[in-house]
Amino acid sequence: MKKLILFFTALLTIASCNSKKQDKTEATSNTKKTLMAIFPHSDDETVVSPILSKYAKEGVDVYFVLVTDGSMGATSHANIPAGDSLTAVRKIEATGTTEALGIHPPIFLDYLDGNLNSWEDLYSLDDQIDSLFKAYQPDVVITWGPDGGYGHPDHRAVSNIITEVYQKGEHDYIKRLLYSGITQEAIDLAHDPQSNDGKYFKANFHPTQKSLLNYRIKYSQEDYTNGLNALYCCKSQFTREAMNDLYRLLHDNTDHTIYLREWNGSDGIKTCVFD
Repeated sequence: MKKLILFFTALLTIASCNSKKQDKTEATSNTKKTLMAIFPHSDDETVVSPILSKYAKEGVDVYFVLVTDGSMGATSHANIPAGDSLTAVRKIEATGTTEALGIHPPIFLDYLDGNLNSWEDLYSLDDQIDSLFKAYQPDVVITWGPDGGYGHPDHRAVSNIITEVYQKGEHDYIKRLLYSGITQEAIDLAHDPQSNDGKYFKANFHPTQKSLLNYRIKYSQEDYTNGLNALYCCKSQFTREAMNDLYRLLHDNTDHTIYLREWNGSDGIKTCVFD
């Protein structure tokens, strides 16, 4: 009888160890995966920044590709002239952003800010995106939707070109191309912004129908804070007041959830970008 008890005790111990091993496997199931966020400007990642932090903590290789050089985005409060000096500052700020999120350093493509709709840049960027995909072989790519967030032509151009390259079907390792989105509900519930930039964003962000945004990725309060600290690095672009307005618009009425949709639509609610 004593031997029988010891036998069943051993079985329970093994089962317990296997259960713990399975839990650990599930917790680290996203390791060795690669997520690439591609945006034109060094503040654009703010629309998804909390989940960039989230997935980096889970062991995912997270890359931020910055398409333009930011050279034409001079602001009165920063008092930095357009051109090379502003580009240098923007690169420092973008590096700070990636450090705040705990992701890989930014990949700079250095296209002229505000010029992505030129024929030359459109053709060249097509090749650059194709080369990036081949070099990094991301599992998932995130960018602006066709709305460009609030209609910015650089945003629309990047979204269009990434979609064009992806839909050719030459990169089988990319399992998902996801567009960021904000619901009308989140916009309606947003606080009254105090800054002129904040008022502009609230008035001009293009919403996406919630039923289309079936990728709904939860993140923690720590990820929320990391995303806000990442935006705080963009000092040459916004005042602190404007940053708070923008971040609250994007994230304060979403129940700690980033909303995304697959480029060609998909069924069912997904809670992980790798699903």
